[in-house]
Amino acid sequence: MAAAGDEFHDWRSLLNNHSISKYLRKQSESGASRHQSKEAKSLICIQSSDLFIWCASEGCILHCNLKALASVEENQNVQRESESVSPRSRSNLFGASDSSVQSCSFQKLFPVDVLSLEVESISINKSGSYILLYGSRVIRILELPRRWGKNAAFEGGKDAVTCKTVRVGDRMLTRSQSLRILQVSWHPGSKTNLHVAVLTSNNRFCVYSILESEHPFSTVLINAGDGSLDASPSKNFVGAALGDVAVAFDFSAPITLQGRQRVLTGSGGHGGRTVSPIQVWPVYCVRGNGAVMLVYSHLSSIRHVNLPVQGPLLMYPPADDNYGVDACSILCLPTPVPVLIISTCEGRLHHCVQLPGSDQDSSLLNDSVNSQCGERPASLGLYEPIPEPTLYVIETAVLELCLSVPQIDDSQETYDEFMCPVLLRKDGNSPDRFHCSHAAGVHSVALPWLDSVQQYFLEDNEDAALPEERECVVEHVLCTKPLYSCPTSPVLGLDVVTDLQLGATLVALSSDLEFTVLPIGLQYQVTNPSKSAGSASNSAETLTPFRQNTTREPFKKQLEQFLQKKSSIPILKPGANADLSQQEMFQLLSRVTSVLREEYIHKQDHARQELHTRISMLQQRKEHQLQDIQSLLDSRGLLRESATAISEKLEKCKEDHESLLRRLESCLSKVQRRIPVLSEAERQEMKELNVIKSNIDLYKQNIHQVRVKQEYQGRQIQRVGSGNSPSLHERQRSQIQEILKEEGSDIEELKNAVTRLNLTLS
Repeated sequence: MAAAGDEFHDWRSLLNNHSISKYLRKQSESGASRHQSKEAKSLICIQSSDLFIWCASEGCILHCNLKALASVEENQNVQRESESVSPRSRSNLFGASDSSVQSCSFQKLFPVDVLSLEVESISINKSGSYILLYGSRVIRILELPRRWGKNAAFEGGKDAVTCKTVRVGDRMLTRSQSLRILQVSWHPGSKTNLHVAVLTSNNRFCVYSILESEHPFSTVLINAGDGSLDASPSKNFVGAALGDVAVAFDFSAPITLQGRQRVLTGSGGHGGRTVSPIQVWPVYCVRGNGAVMLVYSHLSSIRHVNLPVQGPLLMYPPADDNYGVDACSILCLPTPVPVLIISTCEGRLHHCVQLPGSDQDSSLLNDSVNSQCGERPASLGLYEPIPEPTLYVIETAVLELCLSVPQIDDSQETYDEFMCPVLLRKDGNSPDRFHCSHAAGVHSVALPWLDSVQQYFLEDNEDAALPEERECVVEHVLCTKPLYSCPTSPVLGLDVVTDLQLGATLVALSSDLEFTVLPIGLQYQVTNPSKSAGSASNSAETLTPFRQNTTREPFKKQLEQFLQKKSSIPILKPGANADLSQQEMFQLLSRVTSVLREEYIHKQDHARQELHTRISMLQQRKEHQLQDIQSLLDSRGLLRESATAISEKLEKCKEDHESLLRRLESCLSKVQRRIPVLSEAERQEMKELNVIKSNIDLYKQNIHQVRVKQEYQGRQIQRVGSGNSPSLHERQRSQIQEILKEEGSDIEELKNAVTRLNLTLS
């Protein structure tokens, strides 16, 4: 899988040279830290780029920032590109880089309480403020100090920091010496990230708050039907022996319960109020016999609501062994429709999809609070009933815990099948992948069918068919017990780096305290079909890969199917005490050779043959297409010639058509003129002509009168001009001048006013 920050990918090879790794190995060599457990643990946790490791020898948590390694490698690349050094100076440069890697500091986080008991797992909450540590007899929560300075180190970068520690459930553990802690995890419904869920060996699921760590917030007995919380220890032992005790749990997405209308006391049965809705978190608990129980947990202030326990959930299709009797872990993937992964000690993984239950099988949620008057709980529940779901097993994958090698000699001693608990961990980079850690190594499992199955269950179409089977992709990443004769070397920690700059990376800590750091997705590329590039038809085909589609599958996908590997060669890291004989090493070599031959050479030969066949077919099609192109070119020349002749004929036809139109118009006009009866249009025109003629006569008379008047006025003007001109007296002339001056001044003022108005309006 291509990481987002490929420029920092070399930090993976530098982690084992980090000072924190050398410190862990030094503690192991000195004998101060000895891991005698034969089962896998979770002693590391990663949040973003922060790596936390539990050091049992000093009883503290070691912390380092992985981005410091990335920055060291980046500086080395810059120096190598900018400087051209000699072999001697290049060796000095590499030596300096090693020292710089060693000088990357780490911090020790000491709890206030000294932990003498063994810690089996650590985890950090979402906000990164608390770290949870638990073992079979201890639960501690460390409050992380403030961070500042370079790389946001704790307390500015102190080597040793003392952290406030919170004890959880000590009173419960001291009351019973036989009580064991099976699993502890952070409650996802806690808004303050201060609640933890605890599963104990007495079949109880408890939720504790850090603020009130000795008294559980809620306690549920994981048992079908009614059960008492005060069961005897002997009954618990018998239940554990029979596999009736829950061994692991995981949370699903929350659901909201709608309240019912409740009748108020004293109202005569006429009044009532509706209970406010509540958000609950389904908790899937798997028993040792493989049965799955469903518990509903809530963190609301209404503590008196006792939610029922559902199960054992029915699993389809039914199996003779009920899908195993040695279940050890359960995982719920973060998908719209819950997908459960159940692992067994034999290395089997059952991939189940939750189906909605019917209303007939629903469980009623009853109020468990006794009133102050000592009345019994109401018979009707406060909330709407929850139908009990069922599980449909999509597939069952079998992990190869120890490598199966060919038997060289029939008289060779055969070993019993190896069994160990398999721990499951989600992948924060993609919802359709998870990882498995156990006493013999690490496996990575991808579910290519997840998107299509989710769409099938989310669709409203009743006629839709269930998608066809598509096997999961199991990748054997790390093998610490290659053969049955090798000593058990459990994985001490497994987690996933989700930082975009560092890239999606799987980090595993083996029993020899060495890290195996690998990029995720070596064989299986996780893609989002809705965001995949390509044409619309290709994207539509990708969204429904299992349905009947007439669209032809691309040849690239066919090659990918041919080259898809069903088994892989893991990284062999047996323990330091492993002493393999020459015969065992030859068996491992034969196994690796056979896998390489089957998974690589044979499939590549098959793909090569398909490519040759495809090439020959394409060459034949190319020849036919070239012949078709040549014939089309010849046809194009003929078509051009015929088009030229047709265009000439078309022009001639246009000319003939225009001449015919002119002749037709002349014929029609002649025919129209020879008609003895006037048409309506001609009569209208005749009327208009008569009106025009009468108007012309009238105009002629008017013009004649105007001319006569003009001649008469001319004669009068000549007669007046020939006489004496009138004369004005001096006083009359002065008066006329004054009047003209006044009118001129008035006209000037009017002009100015008009000018001002124009300026104002403009």
